[in-house]
Amino acid sequence: MRERRQLRTRAELVDAVLAVIAESGVTETTIDRISATSRISRGTVYAHFPGGRDELLRAAYERLGRDLVAQTRAAEAAAIGWREQLTAHARAMFELAADARIGHFYNVSGPALIVSGEERGIGSGASSLMMAEVLRAAQRAGEVDPALDPEAVASLLVGALREAAAGVSSGVRDAGVSYTAFARLVEGLAVR
Repeated sequence: MRERRQLRTRAELVDAVLAVIAESGVTETTIDRISATSRISRGTVYAHFPGGRDELLRAAYERLGRDLVAQTRAAEAAAIGWREQLTAHARAMFELAADARIGHFYNVSGPALIVSGEERGIGSGASSLMMAEVLRAAQRAGEVDPALDPEAVASLLVGALREAAAGVSSGVRDAGVSYTAFARLVEGLAVR
């Protein structure tokens, strides 16, 4: 019971971090604002996150990454064909990126605040693995050139997504245009 309550309090604090970021941006995300938004005392905030603001930001970034992976997995599972499975990653990423401050935090500011590679790799690592598996299946079906290295191509696709998403989140790129460009890139992998 106590452990569930602790997990719930931690989740509520991460919810508050994301709410403050969405409302005011990362620079305005302070322990006082998090405490006020969550209605949880500063002392309790530090009891659950002794590392303070930085630890809370890492937890928020990790939550966004896990949520993105779950949404991508669901979209990929619902997709028909390898092209749609690969572009499901772009749709999920650009949807998150287009969410003004949260997308900016995840795609631009977030990684700069993360000191270990563990949190940063949540979405990218999972997408790379999923994409490589989709490419291997398409190769077995004779729809993608068997000479292509699925891991290398997946890594390049994830890098392209990450770069485009950073542009979407900062307002430099349009999500729809970026999605269309990614879909054309994927189409180029098809056997002719």
